[in-house]
Amino acid sequence: MKLITRVASIALTAVAVTSVLQAAETNSASSGKNFKQPVAEAPASPMFTGTVTTGYDSMYNFRGVDWIPNKGIATATFTPVWHITPNDTFSVPLWFCVALGQNSPFNGNNYTELDVSPSYTHTFGNLAVGCGYTLYNYFNYGFPTESGGISSYKPGGTGLQHEVNINANYTVKTGAVSWVPSLAYFYELGQAAPNNYASINAGSSFLSPALTVGVPLYKDIVSFNPNTQYNISFGYNNTASSSGASKLYGFNNWQVTAPVTWKITSALSLTAYVAYTYQPNLYNTVALTAMPENRFYGGASVGYSF
Repeated sequence: MKLITRVASIALTAVAVTSVLQAAETNSASSGKNFKQPVAEAPASPMFTGTVTTGYDSMYNFRGVDWIPNKGIATATFTPVWHITPNDTFSVPLWFCVALGQNSPFNGNNYTELDVSPSYTHTFGNLAVGCGYTLYNYFNYGFPTESGGISSYKPGGTGLQHEVNINANYTVKTGAVSWVPSLAYFYELGQAAPNNYASINAGSSFLSPALTVGVPLYKDIVSFNPNTQYNISFGYNNTASSSGASKLYGFNNWQVTAPVTWKITSALSLTAYVAYTYQPNLYNTVALTAMPENRFYGGASVGYSF
């Protein structure tokens, strides 16, 4: 009898242990943590990304001044980005433009420009701060002197100047809408090499408080991203007066840009915009003409990200 009892006890114990193991395995599988299956790892973020953009602007508006009056420009931008850490990025945008329908009085070729702008950005949650440098290269433009006339134009292709900048922005979201106030400060270093002509006052600076709003119009496919800037010149641009041009200190211009972006695929997008700028008293030191107070312009671009 004792032997039967012992055998029955061992059998019951074996059944109980088997049930517990089966239950543990079932719970482990349902929780996704079954030790018999490898745990799926989250895909690593790419270390390098980039964008390529090409487009058209009906006016070359740079900090309130239409540098090539009454002429549009075709542009191309290539921006490689190095994601150093999840919070640190380094990018080197290359921006190229060609003036359309404009010939240099010096050599008959269209004005072209190449800008190289390495920049570094660090994020602290919703706050991003950064710094950068820009080298401006001007080609095929006859920069006039005050006396005027073709004979007094300086050779195109010799325009080099550079500047440094610091910037910050903060993102706030209300539902699906994002609000991004930002502040950027630019300091003009002047000519980048001896004997080169530069059109911006060396040692001057430019302050640009701005606000960008991101509004989804249709899911994540179509979005409206208006931006407004109130720009301030510290001797950067010139003001037109009866006694001639003089350095401008204070309000430079106010501008609004209203772009709509259509995300065709995850990598390809199309953007079109209209814009307005108001500058009460600016002087174009290249064309030697006073700027109109009000200007409307627009453009479109196609972008590809990778």
